[in-house]
Amino acid sequence: MDYKEKEEVITKDTTTDICRLILYNSNHVWEDVIEQLKKATGYDIIHCEQIAVIAHTKGQAIVKSGKFEELNPINIVLKEINLITEIK
Repeated sequence: MDYKEKEEVITKDTTTDICRLILYNSNHVWEDVIEQLKKATGYDIIHCEQIAVIAHTKGQAIVKSGKFEELNPINIVLKEINLITEIK
C-alpha cells in the first residue's frame, strides 16, 4: 500500500501571535510621558512611572504584551506626543 506524503503549508497567524509594545527613551518632559502612558493604557500613575523609569535607565521598556490588535490603539495614543515606540 502506497502512502503519499501530504505537504502542509504553515502560515503565520498574526491574530494569535503575542507581540510587545516597547517604549524607547526620548527627550520628553517626564510628566508628559507619565500622563500619556496613563491615557493610553489606563494604568495607575505608579505603573506608568515604573515604565518610564525603566525606559529612561535601560533605554527601553515593555509597555504591554498582547495581540497586535490590542497594542496598536495604545501605540497610536503614545505617538500623539511623538513618543518613540515599536510593536515587535
